[in-house]
Amino acid sequence: MKMKLNKIVALTLLGVGVLGFGGNAVAGKYEITEEMLKKVEEKIPEEFAEKNKNKNIQHTGTDWYFEHRYGTPTKERQKDWLETKEKWLETETDKKEYEKIKSWLSQKISQEKLKQALKLTSPLNKNTSKTLSQDEIQALKIETQVLRQQFLNYLIYRPSRYGTLYQDKFRFLYNRSKDLIILMIDNKVKDKELLDMTLEYRKTLEKEFLYIHKIEAGVFDSVLETALMDNFPIFTEAKKANKPVHKMPEYKEAHKEINNRDDVKKFDIIAEDYKEFNGFLEKYIYLQNVKTVD
Repeated sequence: MKMKLNKIVALTLLGVGVLGFGGNAVAGKYEITEEMLKKVEEKIPEEFAEKNKNKNIQHTGTDWYFEHRYGTPTKERQKDWLETKEKWLETETDKKEYEKIKSWLSQKISQEKLKQALKLTSPLNKNTSKTLSQDEIQALKIETQVLRQQFLNYLIYRPSRYGTLYQDKFRFLYNRSKDLIILMIDNKVKDKELLDMTLEYRKTLEKEFLYIHKIEAGVFDSVLETALMDNFPIFTEAKKANKPVHKMPEYKEAHKEINNRDDVKKFDIIAEDYKEFNGFLEKYIYLQNVKTVD
């Protein structure tokens, strides 16, 4: 079983590697460069500027989990976050999930308790191969609680704009959550509370995550479209002449190139990856409860 799971995980990770990609593109006639994308970003209002990207989901409570890397949020950002959270919980959350998500977000974990847990869990990664101690298991439960809160925070308070879903902070959240699943499966962790906690929060967030993910893909597509229209004379001139740009053969050719970009393909890869890893964990939990007859 371990060989089979490792093979599946390895194949998936080969695809998920694009999480670390920037604006890589297949070079072609209509290649959109980083410089072009920066020009598009300059049109975005100051509140959504690059320098604010890593501040948008900080909040009070368990901030230390990331603040030691990203700095402390401003009071305005904290106030904005709290107001956004309340609105999201009241209007966006499915009623049957409301109390569950609210309780997850309200769990208090002291900075000192988290620091002590991370001393044990930080060395653990998807390549760790050993029997985990009870202290390590308990520490993983604490980190998972915080990870669950921060993943939720990100989904609740994210401005829909180019690059948001792939900033460093989200990449860490996404990959750490995934790596802990690999860690638990490969090391045959049998602690039901930890396994169920991880699966429950990931399945609960699946619908919301994939919905927001689809929005972000659309936002990024709009940015690429703007870069295309602004930087290639054949399209800018056609727009000035009020010609139907979207019917031009050149437009279809350009979009074929765009669809081959690594940073476009990763949207579909990550969506499938998220669902697959939930499936891996669900299957593993099921197998732990099945008794075999010799």
